[in-house]
Amino acid sequence: MNHGTFYKEWLRGVWRDPKQFFETRKTRMCPCCGYKGVFVSAKRRGPREFRCPNCASRPRDRQIASLIAMPDLALSQKKILHFAPEHWLFNRLKTEEDYIGGDIIKRKSANAVVDITNIIFPDKYFDVIICNHVLEHVDEDSIAIAECFRVLSDDGFALFTVPIDPSRQNTWEPPETMSTEEVEKICGWDHKRLYGLDIVNRFQDAGFHSEVIWFTQAERELYRLFNEPIFFLSKNNYEKYRRSIVR
Repeated sequence: MNHGTFYKEWLRGVWRDPKQFFETRKTRMCPCCGYKGVFVSAKRRGPREFRCPNCASRPRDRQIASLIAMPDLALSQKKILHFAPEHWLFNRLKTEEDYIGGDIIKRKSANAVVDITNIIFPDKYFDVIICNHVLEHVDEDSIAIAECFRVLSDDGFALFTVPIDPSRQNTWEPPETMSTEEVEKICGWDHKRLYGLDIVNRFQDAGFHSEVIWFTQAERELYRLFNEPIFFLSKNNYEKYRRSIVR
């Protein structure tokens, strides 16, 4: 039990959403840290049961964790490029010799400064790329995707997620004349567009094979996930990973 995080998250929950303590909640499981119990609502308005009280993971963290737990997708002894690292995963991987946890600026949960639109590493350098809720913040996402394709090895794989509405087919790009404030009202803070399911076309245009991984209702209930997919990207060796990702 991570007592410091546990008390901090519950105290935050008392302050932000005291009503949650008078509601019946389900037992959840966190694949990031192994905690089993009830989750914490972290905002006065917003998703309920959002954070794991033991490691502070969010739904986006838990969906990545549940996938990389598969033996075929194990991250040990691989060259990994991880954009805007999640705290729990950065702490797990930071001692790996070939792990790059990169962000556009220096911060505590990162060990390198990396611009996703200009990755200063050789072609086919990395075995794994993790890009979890990053593309929506990037002005030129097609350049970012192309750069990730360039630095991924032929035998490697990449995991991408973005905030997405499963009922939306087409990505909405704001008009050039629309103010940042207006865009953020529609898309969210610092988001540049509202993605639809056609994001797979952007991956395929860069050369990736793209598999859309949806979590089952049972998995979403157990891990408290949102109904959004992980995009599993590969170059030439998709069949090697098929048994791990097909649900």
